[in-house]
Amino acid sequence: MAASISDSRQETTITEIIKTNANSDFYLTYKSAETWPNKRDSCCRMLILDSSFNPPTRAHANLLHKSIQTYPPDHFDALLLLLSTKNADKQLTGATVVQRVQMMELMAARYPNSAVGLTPHAKFVDKAAHIQAWLPDVRLELYFIMGYDTIVRLLDPKYYMPRPVMEALGPFLNTCHIICADRGEGEEQRAFWDKLELGTCSIRRIQLDPVFAALSSTMARTRIIQGQSVLSVLDPDIARFVQDHHIYSQ
Repeated sequence: MAASISDSRQETTITEIIKTNANSDFYLTYKSAETWPNKRDSCCRMLILDSSFNPPTRAHANLLHKSIQTYPPDHFDALLLLLSTKNADKQLTGATVVQRVQMMELMAARYPNSAVGLTPHAKFVDKAAHIQAWLPDVRLELYFIMGYDTIVRLLDPKYYMPRPVMEALGPFLNTCHIICADRGEGEEQRAFWDKLELGTCSIRRIQLDPVFAALSSTMARTRIIQGQSVLSVLDPDIARFVQDHHIYSQ
């Protein structure tokens, strides 16, 4: 059975961790065991869900479930929930960074060998590089879960100018795996996949369960503002945390 905790850690504890690591490129606020990651052999396969977690939804949980289910049993040695404190396109609004970390920790506690990490970097190539630098003695295989829209942004030239996209992304695409969560496929998506060329990069496509595919953090925030139930969108512990701390309802 997945691990659970009755409540998140105190705000002051997490705030102090964030303050201490103000100049860090990557750091953890939570890990499920003293030694993390707990790799079984010379290679550590790390599954990474990188999101804004504003708030974490049942769709996030289904992303993890489907990704784990897609590979052989015990394929992954570690799971990382990752939050970028600097978004490439927009400022953080809604829940504070500390509140997001608290909710991420509630979610991470359900999984063995899990951790919650923060980075100031917005680009995947930088995130991957600094995670690898944080574990210099471990041979890492990083598996990033991305939605279709995220992959489109990943390949958008505006984030890498004046360098060509493939030159800038070379180290990332050659060493990392991508798990793409599709919410359906129209003509635009089919055309995108047909012409996509990423060299040696490994991409595995998965489909969310239909009941979860329509869920989003935006839906959760809207329902809270309108005074509606969010139990179909958020897991009970996350919903309780949001309610107890009056997040989004102010």
